[in-house]
Amino acid sequence: MFQDLDKVMQGSLAPYKKMIEVQTEMLERLSRQQIECTQACMKATIQQAMELQQVSNPQELTKLQLDYTHKLEEMVNHASEQNLNTLKEAHRAIEELTLKSMSGNS
Repeated sequence: MFQDLDKVMQGSLAPYKKMIEVQTEMLERLSRQQIECTQACMKATIQQAMELQQVSNPQELTKLQLDYTHKLEEMVNHASEQNLNTLKEAHRAIEELTLKSMSGNS
């Protein structure tokens, strides 16, 4: 009897466990993406600082700053797209899990 009750409990908790797995994976991916973006921005900033030492006139400085700004903008936009895709995938997975659970098809 205890084994039957345990099976029922495990079966009813399975969707919650799966949901936690989906959320954990999503958070891990988001964290990795943020770390990668931060590292790329730091590298760009270091490169910018090194290049600033070579500037000899205001036009070069302006061009260098514009290039740097565009590079950072591209990095942040790319990170944003990755984050949104990760969130959408997690949303779809949880939605499918919810529909499956509600229909009784574990």
